[in-house]
Amino acid sequence: MTAPVELVRELLYYRDMRMVSSRDWGLITAFLAGSSLALPILAPFAIGSIVALGIHKLRGKRRAIAGIAMPPFTAAPGSTTIFGSPRKFRSTVTSLVDDAQVFIEHAVVRNRSHAILLRRTESAPFFLDTLDGGPVLVTGTTRVSSPTFLAHRAPVKRGDPRLHKMGVPDDLAVAGELEVAQISDRGPVLAVTGVLEDEAVAELAFHRDGGTIPVMRGRVGAPVLVEDRRMIGALLVR
Repeated sequence: MTAPVELVRELLYYRDMRMVSSRDWGLITAFLAGSSLALPILAPFAIGSIVALGIHKLRGKRRAIAGIAMPPFTAAPGSTTIFGSPRKFRSTVTSLVDDAQVFIEHAVVRNRSHAILLRRTESAPFFLDTLDGGPVLVTGTTRVSSPTFLAHRAPVKRGDPRLHKMGVPDDLAVAGELEVAQISDRGPVLAVTGVLEDEAVAELAFHRDGGTIPVMRGRVGAPVLVEDRRMIGALLVR
């Protein structure tokens, strides 16, 4: 493979060439190596380009996954906050921490800068037995908005079975701090914020009763926010 000198010169001055790209380094190395057969003076440049390509490959393999800063959760317009105790509706989800059966589990992996590398939320519909009325069905997209010190926290690294449960491949190098917040029937009184609407639930229908019940149904971009009621008072005191 031999390239004319004019083409090599044009390549070196090509403004759209991104030197940080492995593909571009490979092209430059190939052109210089091929041209050095006709022009031995280009051989040192070809060797330097090969070394630079190797260094770039090694640095690319060691590059860490970039973390992101998640904005705080916001309630949907028209939301209402109600208080009550959670109760099982029809199913639960298995916690990745201790295999306990919970209603909601919000897990994130943070790096040293506390930015989020991975996030997973598993939830099942549940009843909220309100303090001043009947039950409310909480379903759809939910988020646990408890402060971080209430969550379970533990360091994790590649190969951790908890990462495997989150769907992380074993060959993907992920390391950081796992933070898990969960809601179960053993938890405290909750504050649940969302849009409250009456819906007919088939599982609750009986005879001529259509099974109409107040429902908080979270949606993507407008999740139902679940929080430990005790923490609301603690934050207000601050």
